[in-house]
Amino acid sequence: MFVSLTNNKPKGDYHGSILKIEEKDGAFDALTFKAETYKAGGEASGFSCPDNLAFDLVGNLWMTSDMSGSAMNKVDTPYLSFKNNSLFVIPRYGKDAGKVIRVATAPRDAELTGPWFSPDGKTLFLSVQHPGEQTKDLSNPTSTWPFDKDNIPKPAVVAITGDLIEKMNKLNLLEEA
Repeated sequence: MFVSLTNNKPKGDYHGSILKIEEKDGAFDALTFKAETYKAGGEASGFSCPDNLAFDLVGNLWMTSDMSGSAMNKVDTPYLSFKNNSLFVIPRYGKDAGKVIRVATAPRDAELTGPWFSPDGKTLFLSVQHPGEQTKDLSNPTSTWPFDKDNIPKPAVVAITGDLIEKMNKLNLLEEA
């Protein structure tokens, strides 16, 4: 089981981590388990504030980040180097196992949420929440995503398809053959 620990700012943990919990002997009904940090957020890993987690058909871990819109891209915060919230994949097997790969970046002030794969694994759906939430004046929004005629930022659901999604869902099967 994987659990995202987005952050714990009162304790000085600004970047969070992903916790991995393994039941004794892999038994789902075990009464004991071990827990360890699978990936810690921070500049070394390239992500901050892990939030939503999902697995693709071959077990790769997909993650979205959730840095506060009021802190993103601000000089006086520990989040400046990460820029906007993003979507990441962490291969769990093969030569790139454990490598954190940024796949997509959210619009300014937004976060990507609810990653979910279609049954065939060829499409990844994501929600884009509160783009431009730091806007103070609608005539000068911090984001105009999704770039329609009125230029007012709006939440939406997007679908990501293409070579990377399909490659990640086949990668481990090819390497094991």
